[in-house]
Formats: sequence, C-alpha cells, structure tokens
Amino acid sequence: MKKIIAIAILILILTLYNYPIFDNKKITFAVIFLCFVVLIFSVAKLYYPDEKDYDSFEREMDRQHQYDGIFQYTEKGFYIKQKNNSEFIKWDEIISIYFFSVPTPFSDRKQSGLEIITDNKSYEFDYNVTPGIIKLEDQLSLHLPTWDMDSQMVIINNLGLEKTKLYGKNLF
Repeated sequence: MKKIIAIAILILILTLYNYPIFDNKKITFAVIFLCFVVLIFSVAKLYYPDEKDYDSFEREMDRQHQYDGIFQYTEKGFYIKQKNNSEFIKWDEIISIYFFSVPTPFSDRKQSGLEIITDNKSYEFDYNVTPGIIKLEDQLSLHLPTWDMDSQMVIINNLGLEKTKLYGKNLF
C-alpha cells in the first residue's frame, strides 16, 4: 500500500512539474484526478485496515447461527447451562417472548435482548453477554408457531425500557 502511495505521489509531482505533458489538458487533468483518487483510497485503507468485507461478515454470521453457547436444544425444549446448574425449558411452557431495549447511562448504545416468560419463571438474555443467543432466536422462531418478527407493539416505561412482543401463546 505504501508503494502505491509513493508511486501516485511521484506521478502527481512529475505531472505538476511538467504540467503540459500532453497536448490535451484534459488528459493531464485526468492523470491528476486519478492520482488524487488513488491517494485518498490508499490512505483510507492504511488508516482503516480492519474494515470487514462481505465474505468475512457472512462467515461470522454463519458461525453465530451455529454456535450453541449456554444452550442445548432438544425436540421438546432447551437447556440453559449456567455455572453448576442446568435448567430445562419446554417449548410448550413458553407463554410469551419479548425483545427488550434499555438505555444505559454509561454509553449512547442501548442494552438489548430477549425476555422469555414461562409458566414458572421469567428469563432475560442480553445480546452482548449471552453466548449463543442468535441460535436461540433461530430455534425459538422454528419451534414456536406464531413467532412474529414484525410486531409493532411497544411498551415503554418511565426509564426508557422498550418491549416488543415477539410471541404470545393463545390461552383460549
């Protein structure tokens, strides 16, 4: 990358030094313009080399969709493995699922995740700290028949908590 920048600068300097190199000024302007374009993109690539391309992003998302994390799935439900204990949640015990979003006082970003409410207990899983939550979301949408990703129902409290209902069991 540094060689490309050096060559572009050299061509630019030679073109500006011998300005009317070509008989047509439009060709000289095109050479100068191309040198500036090469310099801008090369310098940007030097300063931001970690920009991910589409293929690496796709590989990462495929890995996230395959990663179980703290969950283990069966036909009847899934296990949550935390520290020394393991809990089993049956698919048919799930009453409702909410997507939640809470503003945090320490950053501009919001804390978000899934809240799963069963007959016996309520569980909250944060997107940032729960390993395997992406696959959990996939499994929930696969096993629960009326999963609704386009729900518009939002509940907001005074602290800025927003909840969107993704699934609700018909109790009647």
